[in-house]
Amino acid sequence: MADQAPGFPQPLSRRKLLTSSMTHGGAFVAAAAIGPTLFSGRALAQSGDLRVGWVRATTGRLASSYAAIYAGGLVAIEEINAKGGIMGRKIVAVEEDDEGSPAKQPAIVRKLKSDNIDIIVGPAGASQVLSSLASSTPAKMIQCGLASPQTVGDATKYPYNYLLGLTNEQEGARAAAYMVEQLKIRKIGILYESTPFGESAQLASRETIKKLTGQDATAVQTYAMTASDLSAQLGNLQKAGCEGLIIWMANNVHVGMAFNGMERMNWLVPSIGHYTLFNDALFDIVPASAMKNVYAIFFKNWTYTDTQKVSDRHLSLAKKLQGYAYTKGTEPFVAAMPQYDFLYLLKQVVEQEKSFDVEAIKRGMDNVKNYDAIIGKISFSPTNHCGISMDDITLASVASAKDPRSFVATRLRAPGA
Repeated sequence: MADQAPGFPQPLSRRKLLTSSMTHGGAFVAAAAIGPTLFSGRALAQSGDLRVGWVRATTGRLASSYAAIYAGGLVAIEEINAKGGIMGRKIVAVEEDDEGSPAKQPAIVRKLKSDNIDIIVGPAGASQVLSSLASSTPAKMIQCGLASPQTVGDATKYPYNYLLGLTNEQEGARAAAYMVEQLKIRKIGILYESTPFGESAQLASRETIKKLTGQDATAVQTYAMTASDLSAQLGNLQKAGCEGLIIWMANNVHVGMAFNGMERMNWLVPSIGHYTLFNDALFDIVPASAMKNVYAIFFKNWTYTDTQKVSDRHLSLAKKLQGYAYTKGTEPFVAAMPQYDFLYLLKQVVEQEKSFDVEAIKRGMDNVKNYDAIIGKISFSPTNHCGISMDDITLASVASAKDPRSFVATRLRAPGA
């Protein structure tokens, strides 16, 4: 990256965050770049180290967007190694640059396998992960990629991949349930981006609406990722009489279009969306008044209420993530990433099984029940590798970013959530 000094992260401006966007199976990340010295594992690797494939984009147009999402993994490596590693072996991240490209994945998997590496963290993006799994699954490599489609957690298809995070389907269902059951809104509109993320999330929302009300959403509008204006879609939703809006968009440029448009129309109905809405940079381009009744899906463990605080464990990690992320506004995205919990879970399983053998690790992972992860309780089975349950998924106030009680990744839980 031309604008990055060697070994020192260069923060993106908050306005630049709004244009450095990406969609990867529904998870948008706008983040500061992390310098190469934080990923110098290959140079430091020794025979006794536990080498883990670390697949991410370090070059190309997605490099800065992908960088900070691995911060939790770096924190975990630092913490675990400081306490002696895993059964005496220190974790070393063996980095491979995939340029954010699905086409790069097969060669990367082959290279890692030829280097006797059987554990992969990454890549990021639904297309990238699915391409990687096509090669890593027959190679029997334990993997934790960053992607949200529920299918990547189907252990009958991908028996060595583990999904620690929200699925698109969970987000869609939770948003709709809150709209109907807590906000008591029946005339619900849906606005979604025309991507696999948008499609699967809106379908889940509509299925939940039908289940709870006996009818479909009042109106459904979609848009292409090249859209430069959402006025027509918003106008159609308003004309249909929608009293609440579920928004599935992972690009903050489009989020800004939507809420600025609603502000101009004086149509600020309660709205629910993806956790990309937690990007504080939104407040630079969207009036605070437009965000008062806006909620986003998040992990319950990272939220607080008037009577319940976020745990000291989470606050401690939040401080460390803040140090790695370097840019205000990125922290909730970083906190939602799976690498931190995956590496600690790997440590527990290896030590329980007393083995680094892939089949032993798989056996241990498949029998994990109620593991106390940062994001919530994680459970797997031989057929289901979607680890998080709906009980640990909630909604939080977007406007609470301005609440003095919010710290880094913490947000105020939505009423009744």
